Amino acid sequence: MEHTAYDYEKEIPAGFYDRVYRQGAGIRFCWHDLKFRTVATRLGTPGRLLDIGCGPGTFIGNYLPGIEALGLDISAAQIDYATRTYGSTTHRFSTRPLASLSEAGERYDAVTMVELIEHLTPDAAIRLLSEARALLAPGGLLVVTTPNYRSLWPLIELGVNAASPVNYVDQHINKYRRSLLGEHLAAAGYRDVSIETAVGLAPFAAVFGLGAANALNALETHVRHLGAGNLLLATARP
Repeated sequence: MEHTAYDYEKEIPAGFYDRVYRQGAGIRFCWHDLKFRTVATRLGTPGRLLDIGCGPGTFIGNYLPGIEALGLDISAAQIDYATRTYGSTTHRFSTRPLASLSEAGERYDAVTMVELIEHLTPDAAIRLLSEARALLAPGGLLVVTTPNYRSLWPLIELGVNAASPVNYVDQHINKYRRSLLGEHLAAAGYRDVSIETAVGLAPFAAVFGLGAANALNALETHVRHLGAGNLLLATARP
């Protein structure tokens, strides 16, 4: 991973997104929960997992029981929070660079990048995807999510920017659509690429309770979000 012009160490308080998640209710919690549940479903039960851009560790800490997982992030403050909150003998967090893992001969059955690559320039995103591919064991699985800019996401982003202390204008510099994500994965050397959409309107039904949100999500998932979910979700093999 590499730093961009946005200062992730200073601009996002340590544990910010995890505290949103720990509210356990509401639209923002539901968004994260549905996203993480969808990624976990695609993973199955890998023996070893690497989560790149893990932030405060919410995904590893709450959705990967019994799985050996390492979370990486460029923010030392987020990693410190993740270690204190979710660290265990099987769940570890670090700021170490990907290159050091490769040099040590580390390999993982699965690599995840949950809403990360939109924060990078196209060249940096392709480079990161390529570095992640080198860390996958033969037959391993990459799972990537990123906002779908051919959905309602641009409007949602405007609303979040207006209501949240964390603004995405300077963060989201790589605006993906399905074709562009496919191009970047191909350029990074992946095969068996599959791209779908996820997380539609269900989080907004959380104003009526999590039961309503989950019911709408089940319906939207059944019809594959009509291809217009607010996130792109890609799986690929090295």
